[in-house]
Amino acid sequence: MYRALPAIAESADELHALLKAERHPKKHQRLHALYLVASGQARTKQSVAALLGVHRDTIGAWMATYVDGGLSAYLDLYVPSGRAPAVPPEVEAELVQALQRPEGFASYSEIQTWLRINYSIQMQYKALHKLVHHKLNARPKVARPSHRKKTGGRDRVSGPGGSADPGRRATGYAAPGGGVCAG
Repeated sequence: MYRALPAIAESADELHALLKAERHPKKHQRLHALYLVASGQARTKQSVAALLGVHRDTIGAWMATYVDGGLSAYLDLYVPSGRAPAVPPEVEAELVQALQRPEGFASYSEIQTWLRINYSIQMQYKALHKLVHHKLNARPKVARPSHRKKTGGRDRVSGPGGSADPGRRATGYAAPGGGVCAG
């Protein structure tokens, strides 16, 4: 059914100013449609649709929204809420507190078990790792085993030559006879 384009209450200059200021691409496109009609550059839905690269029924739906609710309803875009998070915000806050405790968790599997027992939340390892490591910026707190021959860790700092051993020259390499060759 044919419906004529509605009369636009805003002036072309006013719409042009709004068009220049708008950064959201979908709102910008809608404002552009109104501007084309208000400035007289397009006289039918078909011509507006051709200029903007959308279907004429889309222009018809936009104009019906404009007639029913005005400019504010016209620019009010529907944004779906999306999927609910696997871990509710309250549980996430308690997880953060549990991760900050000195005893913490030994592994991500232990965090999985804690969530399953306390909150009946089943999570895949990968999803839990993404939540804890990337979103919460935390890690399980456990002392990792160290080799028995390893000395005090990073107590010895290498000098400017790169060697922590004072008896070794940093500029040479070990020769087959056991000496140091400059090279």
